[in-house]
Amino acid sequence: MGKHNSGSYYVKAAEQHGLRVENGRGDHAKIYGTAGRGYMVVPLHRELHTGTECAIRKWFKALGILLALGGWLYLMLGG
Repeated sequence: MGKHNSGSYYVKAAEQHGLRVENGRGDHAKIYGTAGRGYMVVPLHRELHTGTECAIRKWFKALGILLALGGWLYLMLGG
């Protein structure tokens, strides 16, 4: 199993793309989408579980946000 990104990585990526980020309960943050896409609760853990990270990536893909993961540009096509 490879290394997973932290929740902070996704929060920083959201802020860089102009999304609104608020503190949630405990060690979680809320990232608000654009154009009625709701929000995503992201745990601010050091390393996210595979399913959690996949769900966050899919939500970013729906918003049209590209992420650089593992040194490569991950276009989220089929990922």
